[in-house]
Amino acid sequence: MSICYTADERPDARTIAALYTAAQLRRPVDDLDRIARMYAGSPVVLSAWDGPRLIGILRGWSDGTYDGYVCDLAVDPEYQKQGVGRELLHRCVSRSADVQWVLRASAIATDYYAHLGWTRIENGWVWARESQAGRSQPGSG
Repeated sequence: MSICYTADERPDARTIAALYTAAQLRRPVDDLDRIARMYAGSPVVLSAWDGPRLIGILRGWSDGTYDGYVCDLAVDPEYQKQGVGRELLHRCVSRSADVQWVLRASAIATDYYAHLGWTRIENGWVWARESQAGRSQPGSG
């Protein structure tokens, strides 16, 4: 297996949605236009490829000097526990030593980040997005 990591390459929305679905990351996978807009508005995009196959992706925002937020981290289940997520996170936080990165863990990854050296934080607030079905529940990520 020869994994290639890229910075700022934006796969097409259908490819991203397929990875999100496989990784069980709750995102609007049936709304490809919204997925495309999510990536168009994100200055940090890191991806992992096994040949032409997208096997991992990280999407984030940062001002490049003080604050950063990891929005999404998804790894194809066939490649999990092989260091792909760890490498994507490492490449993200290595972009600048001045940036403090934060993230919200999905329900299936609540314990994942601690073993990578991330520190749990308890302070924070959320303003839930509004959806066509009404307001989303806080913490629904």
